[in-house]
Amino acid sequence: MQSSKLKIFTSNFLTIILALIFIFTICEGVLRLRNFIIPNYDIEMWKYSKILKEKSDNNKIGHIHKKNKSTTLQGVKIKINNIGQRGKEIDIKKIDGYNRRILIIGGSVTLGWGVEEDKTLSNIIKKLSMKDNNNWIVFNGGIGNYNTQRYVNNYIENWQNLKITDLIIQFFVNDTEILKDNKVNFFTIHTHTGVMIWKFVNSLKPYLQSENIVNYYKKLYEDNFEGLKITKMELKKLKEHCDINKINCMIVLTPDIHKLNPYKLSFINKKIKTIASDLEFKYYDLLPSFKNIDEKKIWNKYNDPHPNEIGHRIMGEAIYGFLKK
Repeated sequence: MQSSKLKIFTSNFLTIILALIFIFTICEGVLRLRNFIIPNYDIEMWKYSKILKEKSDNNKIGHIHKKNKSTTLQGVKIKINNIGQRGKEIDIKKIDGYNRRILIIGGSVTLGWGVEEDKTLSNIIKKLSMKDNNNWIVFNGGIGNYNTQRYVNNYIENWQNLKITDLIIQFFVNDTEILKDNKVNFFTIHTHTGVMIWKFVNSLKPYLQSENIVNYYKKLYEDNFEGLKITKMELKKLKEHCDINKINCMIVLTPDIHKLNPYKLSFINKKIKTIASDLEFKYYDLLPSFKNIDEKKIWNKYNDPHPNEIGHRIMGEAIYGFLKK
């Protein structure tokens, strides 16, 4: 009798396991096919992390780009060059030949997520400088999933050999976040289904915490928030480095373009302007450049409000104008 019950239990258990494997396989196939036809933002970001990034030995940096790697993401080719930046190969020996060597550091907006390389803001600035017969080189130091601590330390550790004359911190409104490496397992590393389940679970957190986006950002800029304290400390360290090395250093604040009209995050602009003033950074606010713009026209994709090529042109032209002053 016991043997018969055990056989039934074992049979039912195996049936359930096989059914789950079958369902998982179908889901994985459907997701991969769908992403091939219509790229999904979360899957594309996962591919970016898997193919083009590697862990840094420095915990303050988290991750860096893999050098000399490329792939297609959001239908756009992303090529990482020999110095770990998006763009063409850099001959370090020829850098001294440029009158101005400009490095822009930041996150995925700076990188140009979903935007062709020649239409990113760094290339817009370079093209405008060439049109004015200026002998400038502009480096794209944007890396996705970066905050202030990460891009400051990555520059100091890896890109001082660029001998830059100008350093632009493209500060995004979430750059005071405290970032931690995501816990990964076989499914989140190797399967689309695992990524989507992980994303779904994480997307529930704001609702479970009854927290909207404005309140979330307000927490990021409270004076006692640890991420803001770290941001101030890292910016202070960077300014001291720039002063010692006679580098023209500026903060360019980039708005969240989810909702521009009305813009509900202006308290961040005031906060960063004050920090920039206290630390004696040059400061430029990009928000006025997006005045009267329909935000949906500058979204990269409907479900991905990174700036598209129009947004990058607006930013590039504005920053170039500021650099010329």
